[in-house]
Amino acid sequence: MIGYMLNIKEHSQNNSLSSSGSLFQSLLKWADLQPDTIFIVEAETGRELTYAQALAGVNALRQFLGDTPRHLMLALPGGLANAIVWLSALSGGHHLIPVSPNATAEEKWRLARRHRPDVLCVEQPGDAGGFGCPGAVVLSLSACETLIAREPSKTSLEPAEGRIYLTTSGTTGEPKYVMLTERQITWTADHVRSSHGLSSRDRGLTVLPFSHVNAPVVSLCASLLAGGTVVIARRFSRTHFWSWVEQYDITWVSIVPTIVAMLLETACPAFLPGSLRFMRTGSAPLPPADMLAFEARFGIPVIETYGLSEAASQIVANPIPPGIRKPGSAGLPSSVALRICYPRTGEKDEELCEVASGETGEICVAGPGVIGAYYGNEGKESFRDGWFRTGDLGYLDEDGYLFIKGRLREVINRGGENIVPREIEEAILSYPAVREAAAVGRPDPLYGEQPVAYLTVRENWNEQDAQALQQHVSQRLSQQKVPVDFVIVESLPKNAIGKIQRRLLHMREQTQFHG
Repeated sequence: MIGYMLNIKEHSQNNSLSSSGSLFQSLLKWADLQPDTIFIVEAETGRELTYAQALAGVNALRQFLGDTPRHLMLALPGGLANAIVWLSALSGGHHLIPVSPNATAEEKWRLARRHRPDVLCVEQPGDAGGFGCPGAVVLSLSACETLIAREPSKTSLEPAEGRIYLTTSGTTGEPKYVMLTERQITWTADHVRSSHGLSSRDRGLTVLPFSHVNAPVVSLCASLLAGGTVVIARRFSRTHFWSWVEQYDITWVSIVPTIVAMLLETACPAFLPGSLRFMRTGSAPLPPADMLAFEARFGIPVIETYGLSEAASQIVANPIPPGIRKPGSAGLPSSVALRICYPRTGEKDEELCEVASGETGEICVAGPGVIGAYYGNEGKESFRDGWFRTGDLGYLDEDGYLFIKGRLREVINRGGENIVPREIEEAILSYPAVREAAAVGRPDPLYGEQPVAYLTVRENWNEQDAQALQQHVSQRLSQQKVPVDFVIVESLPKNAIGKIQRRLLHMREQTQFHG
């Protein structure tokens, strides 16, 4: 493990200069080798940019922004313009702050106050008002598209390393801010390319938002490095998803477990497998039952991965066929050194100490793609001796595959016994009538906490199902892990990329307990 860590550091040092600007160099290379090959497609409209057109668009936008680093707040929907702004910022030395177009006025104001943008990229000019930056240059979607289509000057542009500022999901606590350089993004995107075996023949589809790290790094940048094509949808559509896969000859798709569950409620299209090689999931653990059901229904391999904003996305991935994929596992380390250590106790200057082989502990990672601190130096306790303490619990099996058990903050403490929610959720999700599940702790005067489960269920749920579920779970879990209550809700609270916001469920339990 330590040897792998040293190899990563040496590789990073040896390539510290050449890695900067490599996204722009890749764009130059493919625009020269295959200028008429389609690089970016908008799923809903069918509009396209070739590699030559994408290069011209990046150059035109960079010339408009100038050489002085600008702070760009990007609130555009997924599509051609959003992708070109990402690449222009990364290759032009600018500071990019992606934000969801659906962000609340408070979220926009908070981000603008922190980053002080001098350029606002918004869908409509009126959308700029919510940021409270009257002196900022406003680039509407139509203005961006006009710039991208403009014939650039013949001036030769050199790459300058840009930076991206992201907000962590904040599903279990307050969000933190992550700053990633172009080198870190390139490092991770290139490992996505290699681990998934991507080439210029591949056509990827992403339906995930560009305000998070997955879509721009995993789909856009990895496709660029491979010389492939990326099809970008504004948002996921269960109605149009399979038709997009067929229409655009998609070979791989990047989705999240929530979408896997939604697609399980669709019929299997007659064209499958067609050109589709695999479906990739990330951003949250994929229930093994859903993976097996999906592969049985659609005949398409599902590649589970694990990534972090703090590491520019993917850090662990299952191999693509014919490699071995293990249901329930996030896979093998792909761009980091990884250790399983005893969870922190809150003491200062706490040393990292690895647990015994096969035991569950806190996942710790290091490598060129991993940040060394949060922006503003928040959460200093998460960094130790070059390692990032992820706050996630997991273990490595005898083959080195990572199995994630949950978050440290999610652990339910029942009378001194720590219960990992994912074990409860997997037992519940193996019951066919349940669609989604989230287990949290309910305050209890005797035990401190008791496990409860929030569920969304499929149609025709009845009292008989409720009794059968109780029996089903009791046969699979020890008594203390069986939820004392199963709460059926219409939907579970989630963020934009499908992660369950457990802190909202915790707040609900706390409120009910304190009345």
